[in-house]
Amino acid sequence: MKKLYLSLLSVGFVAPLLAQTPQAKGSVTSAETGAPLPYATIRVAGYKTITTDKNGRFMLPCKDSAQLTVTHIGFEPYRGEFACGQELNIQLQENSQTLDAVEISASSNPNKSMLYQPAAVARIGSTELNRGTGLLLDDAINTNVAGVFMQRRTFSAGQQFNIRGYGNGTRGTNGINSNFDGQGYKVYLNGIPITDAEGITLMDDIDFGSVGQVEIIKGPAGTLYGQAIAGVVHLQTKKPEPGRSVLSQEVLLGSYGLQRYTTSLQLSTEKSALLVNYGRQHFDGFMPHTRSDKDFVNLVGEFNPNAKQTITSYFGYSNSYEERNGELTIAQYENLDYSGNQAYIKNNAHSNVKTFRAGIGHAY
Repeated sequence: MKKLYLSLLSVGFVAPLLAQTPQAKGSVTSAETGAPLPYATIRVAGYKTITTDKNGRFMLPCKDSAQLTVTHIGFEPYRGEFACGQELNIQLQENSQTLDAVEISASSNPNKSMLYQPAAVARIGSTELNRGTGLLLDDAINTNVAGVFMQRRTFSAGQQFNIRGYGNGTRGTNGINSNFDGQGYKVYLNGIPITDAEGITLMDDIDFGSVGQVEIIKGPAGTLYGQAIAGVVHLQTKKPEPGRSVLSQEVLLGSYGLQRYTTSLQLSTEKSALLVNYGRQHFDGFMPHTRSDKDFVNLVGEFNPNAKQTITSYFGYSNSYEERNGELTIAQYENLDYSGNQAYIKNNAHSNVKTFRAGIGHAY
């Protein structure tokens, strides 16, 4: 009975001491609306950091007067002194500054060199493109890029890619190459899509003699551009050489009446560059009714307002005419008879594609 009495006496003695511990309490509200700010952070040097409750209230044990800092997302920080036993009503001003949009770009490998890219990428430049005639892109592709095959129906029309065995056009029971439609891959010219919304790629109007660089992404990485499970082909036209102003005339003559005349004007300064390219191409064909004509104009401009910005523009016009002599029969092929399909020739079968393309880009 004596032990129980002493314990109760001890509890009664300690409780008044706890109740007499100095404290500072108060609330944190918005100065504009008066609404309480829950979970605001309160920091006092030498004391544990606390947060306000869901009603914006807080209670802070203390010994002496001290400096406190109150912060909350979207509000200006508050700094001031408080005294123990004081009731604080802290009002925070809304932050008038709005953060700009933040874009974070990252890759699995910070090393951007071709050897360390996770995707299979092939790139050929002017050296490879001009190693042959410089007119037919399939010469450069089939010679320099593994896993990619390019073919064409006529001299400079009906081109298609086959990337890792995928890409030939298929139309029901007609089988592959029914109309030389490329499917399963996408083609871009100076960033402008050549492939249409149905996934069909027609390149009859592209003057490959004006192409200065080709980049091919092979395989599933092409799906980053949409429906392109076979891959993606990026074509870049020739660009003006920095610091040079050149007017040039090129003439190319070949067998079967091949003629090509190209006039180029390059103007380049420290901040701007302009390339105007005009050409005309003719080919009589090595079989009856396979004449080919092509007229084209390309205009490529680039302007750098400052070190951080680049404005690019592209305009292209092409008029491509190709005669077709039809498919050879097996007997014609075995007998080296290249007279063609007489029905095609009689009906003057041909393709004529006229195209305007234009685009403008801004990089910052």
